[in-house]
Formats: sequence, C-alpha cells, structure tokens
Amino acid sequence: MIEKVRVPRKVYDELMIVNREVHYSADYPIALRKAEDNGFLHAAEWLRGNEDLYKKGFARGFEPQD
Repeated sequence: MIEKVRVPRKVYDELMIVNREVHYSADYPIALRKAEDNGFLHAAEWLRGNEDLYKKGFARGFEPQD
C-alpha cells in the first residue's frame, strides 16, 4: 500500500486549498506562489523546505499527522 505524506494539520488544510488549482506535481513553483499569494503561511513555509515531499504527496496524497 502506498503511504500518504503526513503533514501538520494547518499545512494539510492549506495545501488542500492550494492543490485545487495545481494540476501536476511539477507545478511546485505555482503551488508555492499560490500559497504565498493567498496568505497560507503554514503551507508556504512547509513547501519551501519540502519540495520532494510535496511532489510525492501530490501523487500519493496527503494526510494530517494530528
């Protein structure tokens, strides 16, 4: 079974909104820009340090860790 990428709840909530407008894992720069532009500070901070995890999670899914 493929495991989802676990992220903090606040990051998860914001990523779910951002990913509504992102269509490919390669759109990482677009996801980061959308998070920043929309004031999703938790997601933006997480994205800056976790590009590879974002791409894995985009394909596998995300789940909140708390």
